[in-house]
Amino acid sequence: MANILISIDHKWRDVPGNVYAALLLERLGHKVTFVRNGLEKYFLSEVKPNLVILIHVHEKSRQKFVQELSSMGILVVLMPTEGMPTLEKYRRFDAGILADFTGVDIHFAWNEVMARIVRENETIDDKKVLVTGVPRFDFYTNPLSSTLMSKKKFCDLYEFNNELPIITFATNFTQAIFHTQKQDFLLNDADNLGYKDIMEELHGGPIEVARRDYESREILIDAFVKLVKAKPDVNFILKAHPSEDHQYYHDVFSKLLDSDISRVAIITTAYIWDVLNVTDILLKRSCTTGIEAWMLGKPTIEMKINPDEWYFSEEHASGSNVISTYNEMEKLVNDYLSGKSVSDDLLKARKNFITTWCFKHDGKSTQRMVSYINDMLQGNLKNVIIPRSSIKTKLIRLLLGIGDYLVHDLRVYGLNNILKKIYVDELGREDKYMHKKDIENWRVKLKDIVKENG
Repeated sequence: MANILISIDHKWRDVPGNVYAALLLERLGHKVTFVRNGLEKYFLSEVKPNLVILIHVHEKSRQKFVQELSSMGILVVLMPTEGMPTLEKYRRFDAGILADFTGVDIHFAWNEVMARIVRENETIDDKKVLVTGVPRFDFYTNPLSSTLMSKKKFCDLYEFNNELPIITFATNFTQAIFHTQKQDFLLNDADNLGYKDIMEELHGGPIEVARRDYESREILIDAFVKLVKAKPDVNFILKAHPSEDHQYYHDVFSKLLDSDISRVAIITTAYIWDVLNVTDILLKRSCTTGIEAWMLGKPTIEMKINPDEWYFSEEHASGSNVISTYNEMEKLVNDYLSGKSVSDDLLKARKNFITTWCFKHDGKSTQRMVSYINDMLQGNLKNVIIPRSSIKTKLIRLLLGIGDYLVHDLRVYGLNNILKKIYVDELGREDKYMHKKDIENWRVKLKDIVKENG
C-alpha cells in the first residue's frame, strides 16, 4: 500500500476526475489525500506520501520542488490538466519543453502529439512519458456519463422553460482583463511560467495579446446579445471560462438585456459536461469545450467574427461551422433549430480530431493512468525521509486542515469578501478551489459506479 497525495488545480472541473482516480487507487489498496495546487509542502510531514501527483512544473520553483520530493524518496507523477493546445506555436511550451523534469517518474500525456514533444526534453527519459487519453473526458462515456444532469433538473435549477431549446456561448477571453488593469500581474505571470517570449515572437507581447483578446470579447459579446434579442423563444447560457473576470458579464447583461435577462443564465461554477449535455447549439472560439460538445454530437459554431482574431485554430474549428459575420451565425442557428443535422464532413473531421488529440476516447483514460501508477508502485516504494517541518509550516498545515482552507481563502479572496461570502479573487474569478465538501460529494456520486465497473 502507498500513500498518495493528489494536487488539484484551482479549476474545480478536475475534481470529479481526481476523485474517480482516487477511488480506483483505493480499491487497489492505496491511501489517497487531496490538496490544493501549490500547498503540497504543508502536507508532506502528515501524509508522508510515497507518491505525489502534480499538474505541471512550468515555474522554476515547481521544478525545484519536484527535485526536493525526489531527494526525499517520493515518486512524482505529472497529470496535465491541459493537453491539446489550441495554437500550434504554444505546444512546446505546454509540453514543458523548457522545464527541468529531473525527478519526474511518470509524465502522462493526453495524446501522442504532445507525448512526442515531451520526449524531446532531455531531462526526462522517453520511457517515463506515457499516453493515457484525457481523464476528464471519461465523463462523456459510460459509465461516468450517468452522472450528467438531465435537462429537466438543469432547467429547474436555472429557472428555464424546459420546453425551449438552449444555445450556449462558452467564453475563453482569459487575457481580456489585462487590457485595462493588472498588467503587471500579466507580465510577471508570463515571465514566471515561460510563455512571454512566445507571445513576443508571435503577437507583439502579452499586452498586445490582452488588447486583441479584449477586442474579440467586445465583438463576440455584442453578437451574442444581438442573437438573444433575435430569439425570444430560446434559452441562452453564457458559460464563462474559470480564468476570466466574471463580473464583466454580469454588468454587460444587466445593462444590455433588460427584461430578456430571465432567458439568460450566466454560469460560472457548473460542470461543463452538465451544461453541454443540455445544450442544443454551442457557440465557441477555438475552445476545448467544442471538442467536448462534439463528443455529445452537438452542433457547434466557431465565431470567427473579429477580422483581427489572434486565437484561432483550424484544427480546433475543423468539426464546427466557421462563421465570420453575425448574419452567417444567425442563419446557421435558424437551420439547426429547424432540425438541420451536423454534416457528414464535419462528423468525419470530429472523428479525426478526437482520434489524434484524445488517444482512445473510450472512457478508460483514468483507468489506464491508475494502472500505470499501480504498476510503478509495485516493488518500487522507497524509504521516504521528510525533513522536520518548521513551526510555521506545522501551524499553516493545522490551520488549513481545521478551517477547510480558510486561511488560504483569506489570502486569495480577502477578509471582506469572505465575510460577505463573495469568493472572488483579485482578477474577478469566482471560487474554483476545492473544499472538503466537493471531494465528499463526488465520492458519494462515484462510489457505486466504481463498485460496479471499477
